[in-house]
Parts: sequence; structure tokens; C-alpha cells
Amino acid sequence: MFTGQKVQVKKTKDRASSEKTEKAKKKKAGHLPRKRGEKDLEIVGYSSTAQLVDVLVYPSLFMRSASLHLHLMASSSSSSSSSITPKIEYEVFLSFHGVDTRQNITSHLYEAFCQKKIRTFIDDSLVRGEEISISLLKAIEHSKISVIIFSKGYASSRWCLRELEEIVKCKNTYDQIVIPVFYQVDPSDVRNQTGDLGKAFAELEKRFMDDSEMLQRWRTALRDAANLSGFHSKNSRNEAALVKDIVNDIWRKLDYNSSFILTKKLVGLESSIEEIENLLCSNGICKLGIWGIGGIGKTTLASAIFEKISKQFEASYFILNIREESEKSGGLNDLCKKLSSAILRDEHLNHGFTFRRKSLMSRKKVLIVFDDVTKLEQIECLMRVFDDLDSNCRIIITTRDKHVLRSCEVDHIHEMKGLCFDNALQLFALYAFRGNTIIEDYVELSSSIVAYADGVPLALKVLGSFLFKRTKREWESALKNLRTSLHMNVHKVLKISYDGLNDKEKVE
Repeated sequence: MFTGQKVQVKKTKDRASSEKTEKAKKKKAGHLPRKRGEKDLEIVGYSSTAQLVDVLVYPSLFMRSASLHLHLMASSSSSSSSSITPKIEYEVFLSFHGVDTRQNITSHLYEAFCQKKIRTFIDDSLVRGEEISISLLKAIEHSKISVIIFSKGYASSRWCLRELEEIVKCKNTYDQIVIPVFYQVDPSDVRNQTGDLGKAFAELEKRFMDDSEMLQRWRTALRDAANLSGFHSKNSRNEAALVKDIVNDIWRKLDYNSSFILTKKLVGLESSIEEIENLLCSNGICKLGIWGIGGIGKTTLASAIFEKISKQFEASYFILNIREESEKSGGLNDLCKKLSSAILRDEHLNHGFTFRRKSLMSRKKVLIVFDDVTKLEQIECLMRVFDDLDSNCRIIITTRDKHVLRSCEVDHIHEMKGLCFDNALQLFALYAFRGNTIIEDYVELSSSIVAYADGVPLALKVLGSFLFKRTKREWESALKNLRTSLHMNVHKVLKISYDGLNDKEKVE
């Protein structure tokens, strides 16, 4: 008995030891959860993708960790099942039946889009084959908005119906915006395949009667598209009014989307963008200056505003880095020619600034950004291409020298200031972690390093890029070096910023 008990205990111990070893192996392989209290660099429920909220950048969000965890888990599971939205290459894709509309509404609409600088895909093929090209299908997929011009002969074309099928698919899959235009046809005829459009579709059915599945897909696509809100030619007093209404509606949709993207991508500039946009929309502000130290984000802010509002103008031009460009061979004269060419859309750059050319430019509603201006003479030289500016024109000047803006007699000066700590940490994380969540062990290090950038965006980008994918030991070494002698690129950035201050500001 005693011996048996001893053997049993030994076996039990051996089994326990074996199980312990197996658990250790599994734990090492990541198959078992860690015990409470054990440290792990992963935060449960969060992936390393940019979709998820950067909870370490915003520590206050941990106060709601339970509900946030559940929300993110739900978002993660739903987003994983959805398709990835294709990269946008065109703002508008035009689907039309050439025989009916190429010489009227389609050409007028395309010209209006071009004037508004709306990137539009239009298939100029006069003769179409039976099979739609792969490039055309890709153009639909990579467009933000599809405009379908339904005409009497639209449903007679296999090509048009294949385009329509792809457009409806993109709407359902990627939330593509679809706008139907009913040109001399009734929406109910499109929906039910009746009237003249129905007759055209009936002829097509005879050709493909053996492919009932394809015909049904086309009927469904016609019905779904006709049920969408759009434009009816009979509701407009003439074609010009119809085109204007369509273009204005699309421009508003694109403007809303661009402002949403800007808000997502830019850190700490949302309020400045809104403030300057409101000022430029007022009647009293024609010339606006953006002033601040080097690397503070003047060009970034001006670029964001230019991107957001340029479609409101007949012509627009952004002259980047005037300080550096003016020192090159050709200098300001070359910039003048490029400006004239951009505003007049004239490829012949060697034309002189004649009275007629100046007069034409002065009558246009234009937006111009003069970036990194250091002298009044630079603006005077570049502005000589105009006879006199229209009151609807807008000029934005960025500079480190406030006196330049006073000399240019701007109507308002917007001063750029450093980012607050939370925004600075968020911008640093975009470059140091490529938008992923900050690893727990790096939070304190990140905070210490960000403090050295003093809210200067360019310095934050340089530091973040330098530390990307480096080890914790390398981060600690970098921090130590920052405390003694700044990293060369960062030092250069901060030196530019410091040198831009006047004596009083340097003392402060």
C-alpha cells in the first residue's frame, strides 16, 4: 500500500511537471493568456492599424475603457468583412450614350467640370466594341462620384449597361456617390423599362435572350439607379440651368468630402483652417498673411486652405518656396511666366505682359498663394502680371517676417503658434509609429522627446521619422543625446525656428 501510494505521488508529480512544462511551451508560443498582472506590450482589443483610436495618445479615453473596448471590437469585426475602398483617381466618372448626348449635355457638362477643375473621366471613343475594357471598369471603381446620363438610347447599348452594372456595384460595395440625370426620359421609364428607353432595351433583349441572368442584372441595375435622387431635364428651364445645377451639387459633395479628409489628416490646424476660410469668404479680406517661425506649419496650412477652396475660383496657383526659387537662375521672371501661364491657361510662356493679357487676368476671379516671401520686392515683381485685381480675387502670403506683410498691406495677419502637447504627441506618433498606437513602454519616452520639439511641427516630424522602428535602447540613447546635443536635423529645424525670432521673442 505504502509503496503504491509513493509511486502514485511520483506519477502525479511527473504529470504535474509535464503539464507545467507544456503550459510554459504554449505560453511562450502565445497559445495561453497571461495571468492578471503580467505585463504585455499588446493592449487587448486593439490592433496596430490606423483605424483604431490612439488611446495612449489620449489617456483620458481609458476612463471609458470598458465601453470603448466593446465598441472597437465591434468596429473591428464589421470592418474586416467590408471591402477596402479603392484609391480615388477621378472625382467624377461620366456614363452616357454617345449617339444621344455626346454633342449636347455630355460635352457641356464635361466642359463645366473642367472649368471647376473637377477631375473627370470621360470615354472619348466614338466606336465601342462589344466588350467593355478593363481600364474603363477600373476608372469607375477609382472614382468618387458617378454621373449617369440616362437618355432614350442608353438601354440600347450593352456597353452602357455594363458600366451601369459596375457603378451600382461600386455604390453598394464602396458607398460610391451615384447621381442619375434623366435627359429627355422619365425616371419611371428607366425604372420599369418602358417608353422609348424600354423599346431600346427590348431590342437589346432579343440579341441576348440566351443570357437571362445578365439581362436580369441589367434590369435590376436600371431599377436601382432610377430609384436614386437625381436631376430631371424637364424640371430645368433650359440645358444651361440643368448643367449648372448638376455641377454645383457635385462641387458641394466634393467640398464636404475634402474638408472631412483634411480634418482627419491634419493635426491641430482645424480651427485655423475654418477661421481663414471664413475670413476669405468675407468681402473685406482680399489679401491675407500667414506669419510664424520656420517649421511652424505655414505652408501646410496654406496648402490645406488652397486645396479646400480653390475650386471656387476660375483659376488658382500656388507658388511654393519663393525665397529659394527667386535665388535660382531666371528667378522671379520664371515665376512670373509660370503664374501668367497658370492663370490664363496659356502654354506659350514667352509672351510679354501686354496690356491685353494683364486686362484678361485682372477680370478673372483668382486665388494665388505666395509661399515663403522674404521681401516686398518679390510680391511687387510677381503681381506685375496683373493690371488690377478683381474684388473677388484672394491672395495668401506666408512669411517669417511680419514686416513683409505690413509692407504688402494685407487685410489680416494670422499668427501661427506651436502645437499644444496633446496635438504635438499625436503628430509625433504619426511619424514615429506610422499612426499606430504608441506601445505602452514608449509612452513616457515619447512624452519626454516631444517636449524638446517645443510644439514645432517640422521638428516633431524629423524626430518621429528618425525614431521609427528603432529599439527602446536607441530611443533612450536619442533622449540622452537630446538632453546634451540635439540630433543634427532636429537642431537645424529648431535653429531655423529660433533664428526667425526677433530679439525680444528670443529673450522671452
